Amino acid sequence: MNDKLKIEEIKNVFDDKPFTSDDLYHFYQKYNPNLNKNTFRWRIYALKNDGVIHTLKRGVYVTKSKKDFKPVVSKKLKDLFVKVHNQFPYANMCIWETSWLNNLMLHQAFSSNIILEIDKDAASAVFAFLQESYRDVYLNLGKYKLESYSNAGQSNIVIKNLTITSPLQEVQNITVPTIEKIMVDLFVDDGLFVTYQGAELQNIYQELFMFYSVNRSKLKQYANKRHIKDKLVSFLKEETNIGEDELLI
Repeated sequence: MNDKLKIEEIKNVFDDKPFTSDDLYHFYQKYNPNLNKNTFRWRIYALKNDGVIHTLKRGVYVTKSKKDFKPVVSKKLKDLFVKVHNQFPYANMCIWETSWLNNLMLHQAFSSNIILEIDKDAASAVFAFLQESYRDVYLNLGKYKLESYSNAGQSNIVIKNLTITSPLQEVQNITVPTIEKIMVDLFVDDGLFVTYQGAELQNIYQELFMFYSVNRSKLKQYANKRHIKDKLVSFLKEETNIGEDELLI
């Protein structure tokens, strides 16, 4: 089987460089000039199923595996998490900052906001607690745009109710959202994340699917929990260039 698929040859020829389905077809034609399209499509399926090639976008592949989303946690973010956790040790919470999205955007955002999500019952108390030490703290803005309350360019702390069953992960000993949670929250909370809508949202999703391992099942489950699964799937299929074989949700 490996002899037909030419796995080692593919790795040597294409290395870590992206290549198209036409490039791969011409590669196989060197060994079998009469290769038919059905056999070629089966080989692409087998290569992807075996983890030899990975889809970057529609019709474009790469041999290296995609990365897990493990953002760098700043000292400011970690200090804030520890401060709140020490004061409210029994509350479930997670934290992240919007600067994590900067390298996925077409245009850089003017400011980086910290998003702190915590159990609904503790949110008001956390808000009052942080107001003692920080000036630009906001609680559950909901559909309202952060820009309506804050000055452009400043960094803010936004406290939100943590959605039950949110997909979370541990990075550098603090609890942060998975990339699937961030993707869904950007879509749902379009007022809070107004900077990341439109063409920016399209680009963010495309970059994430291109370079990171996105768990489709986790994405679907959390989107369903937030009641936007069908809308999100439609957006991904109709407004982005992410390939159908990449979505499968």
